[in-house]
Amino acid sequence: MSSVVLFVVSFILGLSWITEGYRDRKNYVTSVEDKMDLLEKDRELIIVLDSYATELNDKIIMLKRIVKKFKQPLEKAKNREEEYLSNPINSLSLLRQMHEDWEPVEKLLRQPVGQEKIALIEKMREDFPVEKDLMEANQAMFRILHTYDLEPKDVSTGLIDGVQYSGKMSASDCFTMGTFSFKAGSYQLASKWLSAAKDLLVDQPRKYHEVMGVTKADVTLLLARSLIASGNVSNAPDILMRDSMFGEAGSALTLHFLRNTPKPSINLESRESDESFNQLCRSSSRRQMGESKPSRLHCRYNTTTTPFLRLAPFRMEELSLDPYVVFYHNVLSDPEIEKLKPMSEPFLERAKVFRVEKGSDEIAPTRSADGAWLPHQDTDPDDLEVLRRIGRRIRDITGLNTRSGSQMQFLKYGFGGHFVPHYDYFNSKTSYLERVGDRMATVLFYLNNVDHGGATAFPKLNLVVPTQKGSALFWHNLDRKSYDYDTRTSHGACPLISGTKLVMTRWIYELDQMFLIPAVLPPRRRNFSKSLLNPF
Repeated sequence: MSSVVLFVVSFILGLSWITEGYRDRKNYVTSVEDKMDLLEKDRELIIVLDSYATELNDKIIMLKRIVKKFKQPLEKAKNREEEYLSNPINSLSLLRQMHEDWEPVEKLLRQPVGQEKIALIEKMREDFPVEKDLMEANQAMFRILHTYDLEPKDVSTGLIDGVQYSGKMSASDCFTMGTFSFKAGSYQLASKWLSAAKDLLVDQPRKYHEVMGVTKADVTLLLARSLIASGNVSNAPDILMRDSMFGEAGSALTLHFLRNTPKPSINLESRESDESFNQLCRSSSRRQMGESKPSRLHCRYNTTTTPFLRLAPFRMEELSLDPYVVFYHNVLSDPEIEKLKPMSEPFLERAKVFRVEKGSDEIAPTRSADGAWLPHQDTDPDDLEVLRRIGRRIRDITGLNTRSGSQMQFLKYGFGGHFVPHYDYFNSKTSYLERVGDRMATVLFYLNNVDHGGATAFPKLNLVVPTQKGSALFWHNLDRKSYDYDTRTSHGACPLISGTKLVMTRWIYELDQMFLIPAVLPPRRRNFSKSLLNPF
């Protein structure tokens, strides 16, 4: 199945919202498997609908045959009714027909058509996306437009971030996005979506849109309200008055909208990223990749962190010296990556975010991805050996001790998948962190080449790193001299536009480095109010 089809299906059908029952529901955005299953259901439903239409058509054909048969004597009697009825044969036929033939016709009209098809559709709808699913799909599309500074009219025609996709949006799709943008208080964006919807309404007959629940009047009314809310008051009355549904009432509606300012019912402020992050994501986009590339300070082979690297060095690029950020090439082989996928897939579930104020993990709109921890209790011995080999490689490229936190997190991003800028350190007190300390460093493996979007951006370093299969990004979250939290390491995952993004993360903890990298300066931004337990 092409990525274009999956992209369109992702938008239309969406993903479950943040609910406690998430694990029991389908995951229609980040899970390719669930999307494929939904696409197959759509195909089955179309077959059922076509079969239902065929049954209806067969009934219509039969009714038209009856009508044709019944009309024949009337045509013969036209303008000579008395002469026609004087014929005994015609009189008998008329009486017999009126007495006998209309009863079976009435039975035919009352006969239900396609009841088993209707029952099947009702049964299949039980597993369909619900309103909250569509809302998250809307938010994913909203995020893509906001982050990459795209125009709704371009996106509606399949032009997304400089790439022309074959899929196009319908009037209903644009109206849904316009409604979501309006509820989110983005009235100018809503106006653009609704203008696109209005233009697309001409592609289908009016009756079609009335049946599907989106009419020209619906679009016009919300478009006028969006224009007024965005400050474009002058165009709204004309748009309303040109619609036959409103006519002269357009002026009164304009005045009503001016007096009743809409209030956003969807809050996206805490879920979306700031402009500096968005600018970096745009710099790695298809439109600007030839114009802007991440700065590389120095490229060399690492032969020093462990003795093994003298025999098998890794090619590295130093992206930042303070804080230390390094990009390693060809760290994982294709066979190793192919091993990681099947050992993770059965255990994928919605990735969570640690809430410092609550001291626990929870699903949050700031992050949309599926995750699995490796190794898990059912990992077989062969897979364990692969993970141990990768663990040794982490020690080789970082030069750090990795005794604690041996698990790695496999992550899978789908349509609109992202993670807003955040810190990898916790700056919190939990029993586990008291044993191992905070996350001193991060190793992020890229397991595939992403089709479109999905770069890793560090807003405070003005640094963006596109995905590259088999590579690893390594950075320090804490200052090496004082073990202070380094706020410059704030980073995030740019929204994924198309395809799937696979990564794996391993965190390295500070107390393992106690004798390897002793602190030489007192920390300024950390509060060691509680004694850390000795992990040894």
